[in-house]
Amino acid sequence: MRFDCGLYAHGGETATYPQVDEWRAEARLLEDGGFTGIWVAEHHFFWDGWVTPTPTNPTLAGVDIAAHTTKLRIGQCGVCLTDRHPIHVAEDIAMLDHMSKGRVDFGIIKGINNRVNSNFNVNADRRDKAKNSALFEEAIDIIIKCWTEEAFSHTGEFYTLPMPGWKESVPELTQDRRYHTEDGEVIALGVLPKPYQKPHPPIWQMADSIESYMFAAGRGFRAMSWGRTLEGTRDSWTAYREVASRVQGRDVPMGENVAMMRPIFVAKTQEEAENIMRPAINRLMTYGGSRRSRKMMLGKNEPLTDADLEEDWFDFLTKRGHTLVGTPEFVVEGIERWRTELGCEHVTLFWPLPFLTFPEVMRSLYLFSEQVIPRFQVTG
Repeated sequence: MRFDCGLYAHGGETATYPQVDEWRAEARLLEDGGFTGIWVAEHHFFWDGWVTPTPTNPTLAGVDIAAHTTKLRIGQCGVCLTDRHPIHVAEDIAMLDHMSKGRVDFGIIKGINNRVNSNFNVNADRRDKAKNSALFEEAIDIIIKCWTEEAFSHTGEFYTLPMPGWKESVPELTQDRRYHTEDGEVIALGVLPKPYQKPHPPIWQMADSIESYMFAAGRGFRAMSWGRTLEGTRDSWTAYREVASRVQGRDVPMGENVAMMRPIFVAKTQEEAENIMRPAINRLMTYGGSRRSRKMMLGKNEPLTDADLEEDWFDFLTKRGHTLVGTPEFVVEGIERWRTELGCEHVTLFWPLPFLTFPEVMRSLYLFSEQVIPRFQVTG
C-alpha cells in the first residue's frame, strides 16, 4: 500500500510563511519513514488567512525538496492549469522531472475560485464553468503535445501555437520543414526538455465530483480526492472504474489509479488526538465549508439529517468515514476499512490545518511511520 503526505502549512496564518526549514525536515522524515511521496499545493492571496500558506509555485518548491531527498516522489496538488501558460508548465515540470531523476507525479487542478483564477486569466473565471473546463482541457492537451511531439502546432479556442505570421529572418535557421515553410514562416514549435519519465510523468487530477473522475478516467489520468465522505468516494471511484474499464477494454479493479487525501492524525491516546484535531478541522471547514457543502460531500444515496447539520464538522466528517484521528490502532482500522470497502491502496495525509504546531505534526508523522505503515507492508 502506498502512503504519501501533503506539505505541512500553518493554516490560517501568514506571519511564519514560508516555512522552508520545516518543509525540508518533513520531507526527510517522510523519506526515512517509508512514505512514497509528498504533495505540494498551489495557493495565492492568503493575506487574511483564507487559504493555507503553501508555496505559490509548487514546482519551484519541488525543486528544493528534490535537492534534499533521494527517493521521495514529488507531486503537485495541483498546478492550476487555467492560471498559467501551458508551455511554461510543460517546461517547468519536465525540468523538475530531470532534476529529481524521474520522481515527479504531475498533479493538476482547474482552480478554486475567482479570488485567484480571474486575477491571472479572465478566461479562468469559475463562474463560467464551461469556459473554465474548456480552458483546462486545452491546456493539458498542449502540455502533452509539448512532452510527446518533436514539432507541434495547436489551434484551439484559447491558444494558437505558433503565433500565426511570424517569419524567421535568419535563413540558416529555416531549413527544417517540420518547423518552417520555404519562406521562413514558423509553423511548428519544439519544446525542451522532454520529461525524464517516458512518455511523461503520471498525471493526477485533483478531483471530487463524479464528472471530474469520469474525465480523468477517460483521458487515462489518475485521480485524488479530498472532499467526499466514504460513500461519496464510493460513488466517484465507481464512476472512474466504469469509464476506465470501458476505455482500457478490461475490468479495472476498484481503487486502481485513485487515491484518498484526508486529514489523518495519530497520537498516543484518542483523547489527545481529538483535542488537537477537533479545533483544527472545525476552523478549516469554517473557512472552506458551509451547511450546504455537507450535502455535496455525501454519496448519492446518503441522507443528510437535521442531526448532521447540528454536529460540528469534526464529528460529521469522522462519523462519515472521511477523517481519521486517534491512536495508531484506530487509524489502522479506518484505513483497513477504506481498503476493504473501496479497494483503496493509496492514502495521502492532508496537513494544511489551522492551529497545529510543527512539533505536533512531526510527532504524528513519526507515530504513523512507526506504527501504521508497517501494518500494511507485505512481508515474506
